[in-house]
Amino acid sequence: MLDKVLIFIRDLLNKELKMSFGLTEDIVMVSSLINLDGSITQNIENKIILSVINLEQEKAVKNTEEYRNTGKGSFNKMNPPVYLNMYLLISANYNSDNYIESLKMLSAVIGTLQATKVFTPNSHPDLDESVERLIFQIFNVPIQELSHVWSGIGAKYVPSMVYKVRMISIQKGRIIEQVSSVNNSGASALKK
Repeated sequence: MLDKVLIFIRDLLNKELKMSFGLTEDIVMVSSLINLDGSITQNIENKIILSVINLEQEKAVKNTEEYRNTGKGSFNKMNPPVYLNMYLLISANYNSDNYIESLKMLSAVIGTLQATKVFTPNSHPDLDESVERLIFQIFNVPIQELSHVWSGIGAKYVPSMVYKVRMISIQKGRIIEQVSSVNNSGASALKK
């Protein structure tokens, strides 16, 4: 699911930037800035990079067991979905000769996400139907903590913004049990 969300965001931003600036190639990529061995990731210069820097469980949503009607006189019992918040680092990874360009592109990304803060499959048909909705909120990182983020990544600071992307739900859809509908006598039968 996380991959589908990131691909949707990447494609949306590439489409918007191409239309706004007449670009012919994609400049938004999903990538880390640094490889595990500490080397700089290849082919990310002069690009907008989307990187996940944290995931957390959304605690405001009450997770209860779900029963889904099969349409055949029974219900399937499943574990509830897990709702996640994703902290997305959007970095304008441009060399110093293109610093103004990096700010222009980052501003355009912020403007795109400001224009539509909530994305649903109804409003954006390219969004996978399994994603109920995505809510984008700017997450203000204090300067000292921002320094820790960049140190942890192992990269030099570039102009960037952190967004909290709320309510990504993940559910395997595995059926725990099947419960028959209540029959005329008021009794119900369980099938395992």
